[in-house]
Amino acid sequence: APAGPSNSLLLFYAYREPAWSEEEHTRALRKVLGLAEQHLVKGRGRCAPEGLNCTLSGAARDVRAFCLSLRRWDEKLFGPCDFKITDGLKKHELFKRLTIRKTEELVGYGLAGTRAPALETSSARHLDADAYHAALEDPTAVVVDVRNQYETEIGRMAPPPGGAEFLDPKIRNSHEFPRWLNAPETRKKLAGRT
Repeated sequence: APAGPSNSLLLFYAYREPAWSEEEHTRALRKVLGLAEQHLVKGRGRCAPEGLNCTLSGAARDVRAFCLSLRRWDEKLFGPCDFKITDGLKKHELFKRLTIRKTEELVGYGLAGTRAPALETSSARHLDADAYHAALEDPTAVVVDVRNQYETEIGRMAPPPGGAEFLDPKIRNSHEFPRWLNAPETRKKLAGRT
């Protein structure tokens, strides 16, 4: 049988509601760090009361074992998590160390705690990959790229001609996004859109 992929890159966000208490947050960080060390994965991440956001790498089997361990530890949080794994990383592309920081926000938008909209009461809806691609075809839809300008310039999902409108806030840091979103010209452009 042919050999499988030797190294992999793993990206994921796992959001939770209600948020972890301070004690649960500290325990969760310790658990995730322990699992990462046990499975020899390295990389960067953020552990916030609202969940976990990581970009990690390692041997393909270790990355997959880490994901399974997260699911065994907390099925409710990691069961539905969409672990994005890219195989075929070269050895020099692997992260050299593990850094998962304890933070107050999963992504630094400046909306920690009660300033962030609750997932259960938000009118926003999560789209799986098939629904997202279908939405790109919808001329009444809007795609807002919330990544920083550098990441957007590297590559983006372009709607087809006649499909959704693509908006690039051209933000340098995540904390700039709320200001862009609440600007009168943005609110006018997004009014009545999906």
